[in-house]
Amino acid sequence: MYGIPTRSDAANQSVGLFYRGLQDIEIYVEDVDAAALYTELLTRATGGRVNIKKVISLAGREKVVEMCQQYDEEFPALFIIDGDLDLLHSEREGPINRLYQHRLYCLENYLFCQNASAELLRDHSGRLLKDQAIDLLEWDDFITNITPTLLELFKVYAVSWKALEEDRITTVSRSYHTMCSQKKKPSRWDLCSVKVQEVIDGINTQVLEVITQEQYQEIYDSVTNIVGTLSTPLCAVSGKDYLLKALREYLAMKGASYSYDDGFKFKLARYCDIEPLAELSGAILHTVNEGVYLQAS
Repeated sequence: MYGIPTRSDAANQSVGLFYRGLQDIEIYVEDVDAAALYTELLTRATGGRVNIKKVISLAGREKVVEMCQQYDEEFPALFIIDGDLDLLHSEREGPINRLYQHRLYCLENYLFCQNASAELLRDHSGRLLKDQAIDLLEWDDFITNITPTLLELFKVYAVSWKALEEDRITTVSRSYHTMCSQKKKPSRWDLCSVKVQEVIDGINTQVLEVITQEQYQEIYDSVTNIVGTLSTPLCAVSGKDYLLKALREYLAMKGASYSYDDGFKFKLARYCDIEPLAELSGAILHTVNEGVYLQAS
């Protein structure tokens, strides 16, 4: 079978050279196949004031940080990485010149919003007015329903990530749909609190083989306090692996069926609120207009 050709690390790092005459800044990210998504979001966030033609994936967080540390070109550049589970321990890379770390779990968290979801209902229907779509969406009910279960799961993920640093277990990469129950009319998968609790219990069993209950509680309390400092609690939950999958199923229940693919994400990127991207937009504008950017801690 023939696959899509992939570039070497050295080739990825040199891509920006070919676009310097076409854009104002080089932007490097860890996400694979997210160039169009990033370009759409960042162009909207900066109000079109910055010319961005090619967002470059280095295929991994460590590669982004490493290239950022080595970058010594005069051409404006920004290197972007996710918050990940570091977010729940207030641990951040750097500070490193030109490095920007999201203050939420990952890029896809920006796409998870009421406005974008309502617009997808409208696109699917073709008949709904904006206010009608907002009413039909019942966003607050949706958020209230999923937040306690997913937040507890990610707190436990964060505890295990910290406690088992030498031998980490599978956490975020666990399939969302294995923790759901299949429903009909319309066909969808609903998050099942019983299945989620089984996962939590299994992780806790493994963690408590390594640390004491007192140590566990200390880490758990610290994570809980940090979650309280985030702009919203669901910033602590992976948008890519959980929130957008939950949203896709919820929209199906509301009569708007979409495949969970890059097209679904791109539709959300066209409509999502850009206010949460204000800091990142500011980083880009600073880099282009003033010089090397250093993110505040």
